[in-house]
Amino acid sequence: MNALESTFAKLEDRMSRAAGLMPERPAPAPVPETKGDVTTRAARAILDAENEARNAKIAALRAARLERED
Repeated sequence: MNALESTFAKLEDRMSRAAGLMPERPAPAPVPETKGDVTTRAARAILDAENEARNAKIAALRAARLERED
């Protein structure tokens, strides 16, 4: 379905709801988080923290080197 068809489908859906022909659709149920999702989130948090620490160390070493060179 292309964007135009999608737009017309949404418009038709809203119009039929406004006319009382179609009941409101319930919101989709939230998808429970899997163990894999939890593990991935934890691993990314650890890797992000390590990257930040490494970047801070590199910046400090670079600043010290530039200070020495001047």
